[in-house]
Amino acid sequence: MININRMNDYFMRYLFGSIGNEDILENIVNSVLKDSGFEEVHNLEILNPHNLSENINLKESILDVKAITKDNKKIIIEIQLSGNIDFVKRIHYYISKNIVSEVSKNEEYKIINHIISINLLNFNLDFGDNGKPHRCFKLIDTEDINVSLDMIQMHILEIPRFINILNNSSIDDIKKNKILSWIDFFTAKDFNDDEKDKLKEANNIMSKVIDKYERFISSKEEMEVYNARDAFLYGQTVMLEYEREEGKKEGIEIGFQQGIEKGIEKEKYSLARNMKKENMDINLISKLTGLSLDEIEKL
Repeated sequence: MININRMNDYFMRYLFGSIGNEDILENIVNSVLKDSGFEEVHNLEILNPHNLSENINLKESILDVKAITKDNKKIIIEIQLSGNIDFVKRIHYYISKNIVSEVSKNEEYKIINHIISINLLNFNLDFGDNGKPHRCFKLIDTEDINVSLDMIQMHILEIPRFINILNNSSIDDIKKNKILSWIDFFTAKDFNDDEKDKLKEANNIMSKVIDKYERFISSKEEMEVYNARDAFLYGQTVMLEYEREEGKKEGIEIGFQQGIEKGIEKEKYSLARNMKKENMDINLISKLTGLSLDEIEKL
């Protein structure tokens, strides 16, 4: 049987954003919220349903999933396969864009929805600490973190960090923390019957998830779009890696050149200092070293 990249954003849009899959969407959203200690949400309505015909010629579109609860909490799910710490700025921009798009001129601000942004990253960010797999950012009082404005939740889940936890987890651990069942679904290399049975045991929704997965890979039309999207995403990843390597090379070259320049500058001062000790004419020292008279006087 075909085995696809289950973190491909087109497949994710199909899985979480199709009408009739609201229970699947609700399961992963609540798995994320529970992992951070937030209240669960229910009765989700998908705002941008998956539509095959609209995605036939997709190229650089952002393939997210948007839903809303009955109490007007907006859910946004995004998947990113490659990037760096600057991606956090893009998350912030996209949240802001969604907020602004809700309010027309002369409308009251009270119509703005509470936004829960869930971002699944297939790479690790560098926050300068020990590397938590799941972080949630929101507006807080900097002097009293117990006081917050719970208008925005920015969840960032770094899948590679979760894999280490998953590898050391028992089936009971996965049952207790259902986000691990989703990490397993996204990343399992051997997606065979044993793996599927394990997922079904860990999380009841996985029976439906696996059925949807098998329907997807059996659809010629869906797979054509998936393959085109996968090729585009792979190209993006390759280009990003190339830019990183070129940046490293450039940094090394710049650093080398800067080191030479610093060495030359240091040598100038040392030479001028020794000339001054030998009572050489200060104007001659300036001419030979390129240092100003003031610089030489201070030596």
